[in-house]
Amino acid sequence: MKRFVFFAIFFIIFVAVFLVWFNYKSAESGFSSFQINGAKFFIEIADTAQKRALGLSGKDSLPQNQGMLFIFSQPGYYSFWMKEMRFALDFVWIRDRKVVQINQNVKPADFQPPESLRANQPIDAVLEINAGMAQKLNMKIGDKVEY
Repeated sequence: MKRFVFFAIFFIIFVAVFLVWFNYKSAESGFSSFQINGAKFFIEIADTAQKRALGLSGKDSLPQNQGMLFIFSQPGYYSFWMKEMRFALDFVWIRDRKVVQINQNVKPADFQPPESLRANQPIDAVLEINAGMAQKLNMKIGDKVEY
């Protein structure tokens, strides 16, 4: 009987540990890591035309430690708009893994009817994060990013 109780307790603990691990990995699945100024974000990668066109449209909010990174194969002038957005964003424009421009607190209402926003120089990536995060993390031109 003692042996049965021991195995039952062991099995319950094993299942509990597995469920905690599985939930943790599921929360990160589909996300990649992005670092700037010591802050780590879990980001969705928008690296196809379809993903870039959809972006964060239609979402009600974005957790503070999450964002979306738009990656382009060639540097260029890429336009963004706030179509169907429900919250403000900071746009961090990136070239060669360095910040080259930041547009803070871009509100959906600023673009009615939808207008486009773009960097003043060629870029190869754009990070969209919650409005205010760039200032909170003291992001500035020249900061290096890792992804």
